Formats: sequence, structure tokens, C-alpha cells
Amino acid sequence: MTQAFFLMKTFSTLALAGLLALGSSAALAFDYNDEGQTLVNKRLKGSYGFAAQGYFGADFDKTSKLTTGAIAIRVGVFDFDGAGHCSIHSMANKAGLKAAVTQDTSECTYEVYLDGTGKVDAVLGGKSFLTFFVLVNGGKEFMFTRREGTDTSADQGGATLVFAIAKKQ
Repeated sequence: MTQAFFLMKTFSTLALAGLLALGSSAALAFDYNDEGQTLVNKRLKGSYGFAAQGYFGADFDKTSKLTTGAIAIRVGVFDFDGAGHCSIHSMANKAGLKAAVTQDTSECTYEVYLDGTGKVDAVLGGKSFLTFFVLVNGGKEFMFTRREGTDTSADQGGATLVFAIAKKQ
């Protein structure tokens, strides 16, 4: 009886130690942003090619309730490091321009949340903007949108992306 009791006690102690070790390592795998949201940035790592379309010079007229502006199309590549840092290289073709505009980020960070949504905070072409996305297809793609040209300092640039999708390369 005492030998069986000793073995059960030893097994219980080892199992508890294993669970505690697993729990503490799982807790270390997560990071949190300033709002206390759990970050899982490693879910987004690598290069993602994208195509986006929208309006350049977008302005909402309160009287007519119409958005004015010229059609714009942007293609490029997001590069994510899995730790919250990124870069964007892109070219935009805006209606009325003879040549495409090439832009690279000077600053770029991102956050991915447990539910697969997230945001990119970047400076592209000298203008700051926020992009909001959702991971789809097991993280092989993400759909995103961004609105620029509002009065907030983080959202300037004069364009509205209506539809955009990025695919892992």
C-alpha cells in the first residue's frame, strides 16, 4: 500500500509540475497591446502580394451624399516578420496620371489578435495611415481596408480603399 501511495504521489507531483511548466510557457507565447488585447503576431509572417482598388482624392459631399474622386488601383507586397514589424512596397495607378507612383514604408508595425483580425500602422509616401485586416484561408490570405483623408492624424492621405486582398507568396 505505501509503495502504491508513493507512486501515485510521485506521478501526481510530476503531472502537476508538467502542467505548470506548460502553462507558464503558453503564457509567455502571448504578448499584449496597450489596450490589453492578446497579440498573436507570429500568425502573420512572410511576404503577401496584394491588389487593392478604391478612390484617390476621395471626399464625401454632405449635401449630395456622394463620394467624389478618381479611381485608384494599388499593387504591392507586405512583408511581416512575425514579431510586429513590417514593410510595404507598392505602386499606385491613379486615374489621370501618366505613370504609376511607387512607394515604400518608412515605418511599419502590425498587431494580430486572437480572433484573426488586426491592424497595420504605417507611414507610406510620407503619410500615416491605419489598415485593418482579417486573416482568412488559414492565414494564407488576408482581406483589408483602409480609409484616409479624415481629420485624425493617423489617417491622412486622401484615398479610400474599397476592396483589397493579400495572398501569401
